[in-house]
Amino acid sequence: MKQFIVMMGVLPILLLFMMQMGLDQKNSQVTSIIQASVYAAKEEAKQQGCFTEAIKDKLKEDIIRLTGIPEEHIDIEAEEKVKYRYASGENRLIHYKVTVQIQELMAAHQIYGISEEDNSYDYIIESYTASEKV
Repeated sequence: MKQFIVMMGVLPILLLFMMQMGLDQKNSQVTSIIQASVYAAKEEAKQQGCFTEAIKDKLKEDIIRLTGIPEEHIDIEAEEKVKYRYASGENRLIHYKVTVQIQELMAAHQIYGISEEDNSYDYIIESYTASEKV
């Protein structure tokens, strides 16, 4: 009987660990999808010489479609001025920053006393690429 009582006390804790491992796997997949989508958009922007509205819209649509993250949680800041391959110095670099708010960081966050606002984080990809537009 005492083993049963101990098991009933330990089982919820073990379930929390299992739930957290599943959530970590999901968040890892979401960040991988975001990385792949941003990479594809960056490659297209290299060819165009900048991040056009069409490229930014397609990037946002891809992230929404593949991850289910709402549009208001996605922010894309990118240079819209066309840069050319043979420009000197920083005049050929296209800067971009993609911020995506990922909501669930901890499984069963209420049990730990973590608020809804604190249970999210911003996944940021910020970099630059050299233009290939001639």
